[in-house]
Order: sequence, then structure tokens, then C-alpha cells
Amino acid sequence: MATSANNVDETNVTFVAEASRIENGQTMFVQKCSPCHGQAGGGTVGPNLTDTYWIHGGDIKDIFRVIKNGVPNKGMIPWKSQLTPVEMQDIASYIITLEGTNPPNAKEPQGEEYIREEETVAMK
Repeated sequence: MATSANNVDETNVTFVAEASRIENGQTMFVQKCSPCHGQAGGGTVGPNLTDTYWIHGGDIKDIFRVIKNGVPNKGMIPWKSQLTPVEMQDIASYIITLEGTNPPNAKEPQGEEYIREEETVAMK
């Protein structure tokens, strides 16, 4: 089972709604992502992850791909050598739960608006 879980990639990743997985994603987000995206995801050097606008796409597959491969020309490192596929899935899922949280001092929207599918929103 663990081996198949690590076969998750940007072509087959799905949103996970289990509380333990979201909590795991939050813990890793705070440790690894918050220096650039802020503790609450509102953005610092990196973009705001709490609104509906996305520079590289807002689908779970897009978010996973950005975590995995980074955005080197913008200073975001690829995490594929430091995180397992399941950990990247947990972080991507946690990021989706940030949408609409409106943290104080969040950066202005950047990119294109992405409207999330209803079934994913219902899982949040």
C-alpha cells in the first residue's frame, strides 16, 4: 500500500480530505512553505495562496506539479527530492483548504482566476 501511495504524481493526484492528511499538510506547509507564502498562506515573497487566483493553475494537479518541480526562475525550489509524493499531495490538499480564508495583510491576487469544482469545495 505504501508503495502504491508513493506512485502519486501530477497526472493522478487527487484532493485528500482526511483530517490527519490535511493536518500533516499544514505542518509541512508551516515548516517548508511559510517563509515565502506566509504562515497563513497570504504570501510574502511568494504569491497569496488563499484567493482564487493562480499563476500556474489552481487544480490539485497544478499545485502538486509546482510543489514537485518548483518555479526556479521565481526562486521556488523543486521539492521532489525532499518530500515524498504523499507529502506533496498532503501539502497541495492543505493549500486548497486555504482558499477564502482571507488572512490579514495578504498579497493582492496574481494570475488567472480558477473556479474550483463543487465536489472539491464541499470536501473542505
